[in-house]
Amino acid sequence: MAEPSGQSPIETATAGPSAATAPDALPEKYTRTLYTARVENVGGTAGEVRVENGPTLPTGGPSADATGSNPEQFLAMAWSTCLGETLKAVLRERGIDAATHVHVEVSLHFDPTGGYRFAPRALVSVEDVGEDEARRLAEAAHARCPVSRLLGRADSGALEVVPPPRG
Repeated sequence: MAEPSGQSPIETATAGPSAATAPDALPEKYTRTLYTARVENVGGTAGEVRVENGPTLPTGGPSADATGSNPEQFLAMAWSTCLGETLKAVLRERGIDAATHVHVEVSLHFDPTGGYRFAPRALVSVEDVGEDEARRLAEAAHARCPVSRLLGRADSGALEVVPPPRG
């Protein structure tokens, strides 16, 4: 995440190293944890998401009449925020003072191989620059954004089965 020339936007926006991360549990390529978010879901889309040291949010299914937020919305929030902050860093590094807008849509589709699949799409605009320059800036941010990188890689997630929490 860190660029050779200095701090990435994620380093700038987060507070210090994570507490109690087991370094031997992480792949070797991840050697320095900058921040760890811990979230627990209880009840799927008919329950809630509990953010450690943060809010508890009700969850809902992907329909217009559902109450609570759904996975598509959470993913869209994560990507739009991360890509927007990374784009600001790219602009700062290039000495460009321009407003940006990052609109993200995440659609849910049936996967023909079974189950479901997300289809995320980001719409990025940079004010006061030409279309070609805006494209270059957006592509540079997309290449650096940790969520963009996560969405583009099949091997980025880790899954472990652990005993249920007590009490």
